[in-house]
Amino acid sequence: MRLRPAVPDAALILLSGSEVWATRSMGGTLSLAVACTATAALLARRRFPLPAFVATLPALSLGYVWLAPMAALFQVAYGGTGRTAPDGDGAAPGPRVTPRMWVVGGCAAAVAVVSFVPWPWLGTIDWEPAATILALLLSALLAIAPTALGLLGASRRELAARLAELAASREREGRLAAERAVIRERARLAREMHDTVAHHISLIAVQSGALEITARSQEARDAAGAVRELSRDALDELRRLVGLLRLPVTDAAGSGDQVDAAGITMPSGPGLAELPALLATAGPTVRSRVDARGCPAPVGQAAYRIVQESLTNVRKHATGAATDVDVRLTGGRLLVSVRNGPADGPPGPALPSGGHGLTGLRERAAQLGGTVDASAQPDGGFLVRAVLPAA
Repeated sequence: MRLRPAVPDAALILLSGSEVWATRSMGGTLSLAVACTATAALLARRRFPLPAFVATLPALSLGYVWLAPMAALFQVAYGGTGRTAPDGDGAAPGPRVTPRMWVVGGCAAAVAVVSFVPWPWLGTIDWEPAATILALLLSALLAIAPTALGLLGASRRELAARLAELAASREREGRLAAERAVIRERARLAREMHDTVAHHISLIAVQSGALEITARSQEARDAAGAVRELSRDALDELRRLVGLLRLPVTDAAGSGDQVDAAGITMPSGPGLAELPALLATAGPTVRSRVDARGCPAPVGQAAYRIVQESLTNVRKHATGAATDVDVRLTGGRLLVSVRNGPADGPPGPALPSGGHGLTGLRERAAQLGGTVDASAQPDGGFLVRAVLPAA
């Protein structure tokens, strides 16, 4: 965990104050006031680096207060490097001198000059070669070291920002690639559904229509008509699903359908309002009770699919079985129960099944925060019970 800025600031003020206290006897009252002013200026060096730096220069001219000016110069250099021109401004490529570099270089030069100039209050001026060389080296050290450290810190900060930006860019590219893969897969699924499933359902509708016309008995004509109506409803729903798969994710989100966190479209489909019509076509062996007024649309759609899949399983595995359907809203929850007894008659021809029906119901309920339980009953029947939050 990084230290808060107040901690290193307090440590720096303490060190600078210690330097002033240790050198308090080297000058008069005015020199002590100048040194204290330089230490106090460090409090504003982060917010106002240039004024704080200027306020420390008089203390540097005393010849024995160095910490405050060096810290102020470091803050000026750390404020930004500005070593290259911004891209796209028409300038020639490559590094060039920027205003920021002029500011940092000027401050470093000011430190070097102020620390080297023999100010009158420093005493006798000594221009011997050895003393002059030492004065030049000290001035260069006082100017170059804080500047280099500040520029190094600014470069590290800029590099960290660039790395974070690069990581964010790669993450965005990954999301875009995943979205493109989803769009391609959706288009492939739409083609397969249109070319295979829609083709076979269309043939069923055509054949049942022909059978309805040519059948001799009224019972056969009614059965053929029911098959034709079911095939037409299946085609309409299939075409709607294919259209949704063809839509981009953003367009699908505005089509009135639900879009989950992964960007997958969950079509709205029928809900509780269409449930009586579904039960009416289920046959005389199905008894129902539906009392779920005011239920949210997504919960009603899930309840419809649960009842629909359960009735389909009854027709496939328990032909002619008595079935009770109970859908009611109680205690802020929607309870859906479909219970059938044992089959009443010989089993019909086996139909293809992928075994994903109940799994799909559990996933649909889980998306809403509900549960679906399915279990065999002692009398040979089967019970599907779902609990969905109605809030």
